[in-house]
Order: sequence, then C-alpha cells, then structure tokens
Amino acid sequence: MSLSRRALFGGIGAGSSASDVALIAARGREALVAELGPLAGENSVIPPPQDGEIRISSNENPFGPSDPALAAIRRAFDVAGRYPTNAQPSTADLRAALAAKHGTETANVVLGAGSGELLKNAAHAFTNKDRHLVTASPTYNQPAGVARFVGAEVTSVPVNASGMLDLDGMAAAAPGAGLIFVCNPNNPTATVHKGSDIRAFVATVRRTSPDTVIHFDEAYHEYVTDLDYESALELALDTPNVFVTRTFSKCFGMAGMRIGYGVGHRDTMRTLSRYALTFNTNTPGVGGAFAALEERGFEARERERNTAAKKVTVDFFKRAGFEVMDSQTNFIFVNIRRPAREFRSACAEQNVHIGRDFRPMEQTHARISIGTMDEMQRAIPVFAAALGVTANAGGGR
Repeated sequence: MSLSRRALFGGIGAGSSASDVALIAARGREALVAELGPLAGENSVIPPPQDGEIRISSNENPFGPSDPALAAIRRAFDVAGRYPTNAQPSTADLRAALAAKHGTETANVVLGAGSGELLKNAAHAFTNKDRHLVTASPTYNQPAGVARFVGAEVTSVPVNASGMLDLDGMAAAAPGAGLIFVCNPNNPTATVHKGSDIRAFVATVRRTSPDTVIHFDEAYHEYVTDLDYESALELALDTPNVFVTRTFSKCFGMAGMRIGYGVGHRDTMRTLSRYALTFNTNTPGVGGAFAALEERGFEARERERNTAAKKVTVDFFKRAGFEVMDSQTNFIFVNIRRPAREFRSACAEQNVHIGRDFRPMEQTHARISIGTMDEMQRAIPVFAAALGVTANAGGGR
C-alpha cells in the first residue's frame, strides 16, 4: 500500500477526524520494522490498520492524543511554514512549560525528537573507546547500538528472574564507564524499581565513579501504579551527572509527533544539548505537547484505562498457566515457553501484531502492547489459539 505525502497531509485541517491524525500520532514505526524488516526503508509509510487488524506491537497509546492536544496539532498546521522556534507556542514556550511543571529552570531542560534522539545523543556525548556504557539485558537497545557505533565497549548486566534490573551489578560495572543507562520502568520487562533502590544506586555510583553519567529513561513514567516508585527527576536536578528523559510518545499518544525532553543538572544538560540537531522538533508536535501539559486529569484517565485493559490481558495469561512479569507500563512481558517469532507469526495470521524479539529472551518471552479494551478482548482468543489453550478457562497447555 502506498501513500503519498500530499495524500497523507493534504486533508488534515479543521474538518479532519481523529483517525486522520492518529495515523501519524499514535501507531509507530517499530511495528513496521518488525513486520517488514529490511523492506521498511526510511521513506516507508505505515498504512492504517486494515479492517479487523489489531496492532499491539509498539507500546503506543491506541487512542492517540487527547482532544485538546489533537486540536492544537491541527491548528499548528496553519503555521507549519514557521520553524518551531518562531511558531506560537514555540520551543521556548514548551521548555518554559516543562521547567514550570517540574519546578526548575529552562537551563535544566532540553528537547528532543522524541526521547530517542536524547538517548542517541547521550551515547555520543558520554561514551567513547575509553569510556564504556553500562546497560541491562534485555532493555531498550538504542544506547548500546550507538555506543558500539562510536567505538565504546558495552557492558550488559542481565536482569534477574523477575525481570528487574540488577542495580548492584550495574553499579559494580560503573568504574571507568562514561554512561549508565537505566530504563525505569524497563522495556521490555515492564518492571520498575522503587525510589529507595534508585537513590541507593545513585549514591553508590557517585561514590565509586563520580565522573560516570547516569541516564534514567522514564518513557513509561505516567503508567506506573506502584506506590513505591519515585521518579528520578528531582534527584537528577540536585545531582551532577544524572539526568532523566521522558517522552510524549507513550501516554500522551504522540509517537508520530516526535517530542521528548530531558531534565537534569544544567552542566549535564549543557553537554547533552551540544549534540542536538538544530530544529529537532516540529511545529505541530510542539503545539500538541504544550496543550497536553495544560490539560488536567488526562494522565490519570489514561493510566486507569490502560490498567483496566492490561488486567484483562494479564488475567487471561495467568489463568492459562503462563507467567507474566509485573507490569508498570502499557505492555506486558510473558513467558510463553516458546520462541516469540513462532507466537508472533501465529498471531499475525489472525491479524494481531505483537512485539519484536528481545534478545536474549526471545526463545521464551514475548512483549505484548496494551491496546483498547476491545482490541485486547478480541486478541485474547487469538493468543489462546496460538498457545493451544482456551480463552476463558485455566488449566495451562
């Protein structure tokens, strides 16, 4: 299926439906890469879901942006001829709003094309052939890929049997490291560490390797329901060489708008900002993000919606005898006791598309994003058939 840029954008305006923009803003690229592999070139356009198709592979908000954010995105197309630094709201306005939200100053905030650009830039800024990267396995793999590209060694510390990061092992690997990447909640295991563990981890690294930068990626922060969880953001503002990244791609439903941000000590942010692409954001995305920050109650409503749909899905797998790691995100990581590729292919035959392989656990575990309640209820019989179990009863295989 081909879709020209003119066809895609020409109809977006005041009369557009939510689905028009949700194509850009909700359903992301990761699924296309997983499904098409090398065929998914840089100029590939992901077609909208076909009738009956369920795309739960890229951890997106299936509803896309909220109504106020979507309206702001539409309005911003009227000034798309302006750079995001010159439009209203501008990138400066968005940075100021983020600084106000987090009780800090604009010097402590950097913007990125999603948080992905900031992850990439951090590996460029803080790792090299003499300064290695410490990361988990499995975790989000972009920092490791970039570190290897710049010639840095990568020390991967396996997660434990529950899918939790081995913070002690990561701290032990810190001396001499340029960067430690801590994905909390972790993708793909969906687990989260409590605040006291994170504070102890930072204290240890600061004592044993004070020049090492610690990067906390909190892409799924808004979905956490664990009361023991605490963001590392306040810690980052008070501690040199510590910073946090977040994104509007997940909870806020703007995966296609590519707006992320980092918050941390101003010296760390100054270094990180040197690697930023000029005009790395876009005018519609800035408008949508600014509106999302002004909206009250959206995060709580989205978290509640996700939690309900996730519970239905988790309950099915547990009744069927499959282990599911504790999820504090909008996806789950399930021990399906067979290769993820095999399970994924069986689901795809029934128009249900789930996540890619996550080494080194791809022979036993699959990641499944949480879609709408209707999508998950329709997907469960497909999961059951692929796994050889019933959809509404326990009993295992």
